[in-house]
Amino acid sequence: MRLYQRLFPALLLLLPSLFFAAATQEAGAQPATWQLPLPAGEWQISRGPCGSGTLFTHECGYYENRCAIDLVPIAGSMENVPVLAPQDGHVFFIGTREETGLMLMLVHPDRRASGYMHLARVVVRPDEAVTQGQVIAYAGSSGGVRPHLHFWIQPNVVERSCESPDRLAGLDYRLGKAVSGNRPWSALTLVNPPDSVPDWLPTLAGWPAGKAALPQRVVLERGARFILPVAVHGTFTETDSLAAGNLTAPLSRRTPDFGVFRFFLAATQPPGVYSATLNLNRRPAQNLGQLNFTIRAPAARNRMDGVLLHNPELVSPSAWSVHKAPPELCWRIDFGKEHVSVQSRVVIVGPNYADSGWLDSTCWTPPALAGGVYQWKVFIRDTSGLMNRPNQRPWAFVIR
Repeated sequence: MRLYQRLFPALLLLLPSLFFAAATQEAGAQPATWQLPLPAGEWQISRGPCGSGTLFTHECGYYENRCAIDLVPIAGSMENVPVLAPQDGHVFFIGTREETGLMLMLVHPDRRASGYMHLARVVVRPDEAVTQGQVIAYAGSSGGVRPHLHFWIQPNVVERSCESPDRLAGLDYRLGKAVSGNRPWSALTLVNPPDSVPDWLPTLAGWPAGKAALPQRVVLERGARFILPVAVHGTFTETDSLAAGNLTAPLSRRTPDFGVFRFFLAATQPPGVYSATLNLNRRPAQNLGQLNFTIRAPAARNRMDGVLLHNPELVSPSAWSVHKAPPELCWRIDFGKEHVSVQSRVVIVGPNYADSGWLDSTCWTPPALAGGVYQWKVFIRDTSGLMNRPNQRPWAFVIR
């Protein structure tokens, strides 16, 4: 028998594994380096992962805590500090839990999920695509804690496990310091900010002399109000102020090296894009840059004040059953006498990854899957946007 005739059957057997290996490699590819989910500058790790050696560490038991880091400023309050996407991704979960407060989860191109707890405000919507450095929320104290950002990474949204945050550059557990390489204050677009943000934020990272430290853009819904801090190098007196169009910002704080001024923005104009030259009110006037802001119509909001307390129940296949091909996955949702209209979403992890997207049914057959053990979980959401907690236990089946 010729050599190629002997090799051909072996190649046929090998091709599927090569295909799935390539698919796994592609799924695990990272388009950019992960960054800390805070503006560029130095931060403090108030509590590190289990066993990290920080002064205070999280308990080692529960996966949402075991690998988590708590982040706060070196000085000042964490309340209303912008939270940034550490990597490209999309919004998977928004909800309020008693012990975690307002919570957000993203899923990223490498299938990993990142979580954020104790938020003051979320400014992205379910399923929205986000880019690295985009403002996704503002930190806070919801859940009854001191203001901080509780941040962790999971390998995916199905497994009840977490990953070390050491993939993030700039963590020093021994000193309890974290240096963010994410977008600086001057590159941020502050979407729907709270009434104010800490006035030390503009001074977190350096900025060019002769220019003001201010965000790239502020986006407000019509009728909203916001106090914007702006930092300027120099020596100032109490009579100094900044001007931008018909807006004036008085001096609110000064040091030997810089002054911080505060603009009161009231979104009373019609929706549109606005810009004004920023000047120091001295003679001659000094051009310090552009104040850019957008006013838009109020958007419809999904509910974020709770979660669905019901989780789906397994119908078929039975747990850990063995199959030659992907089985039809079925579940049921029991709301008792209460009528609740929901959609379901199935996520499967194992040798391959599969995501059903949002379904109106309670059964779904996955695409072709390689042999191996698979875990799967069903997520549900109602018409108002409430979603069940993402930390319920998964089910499993085997392809052999």
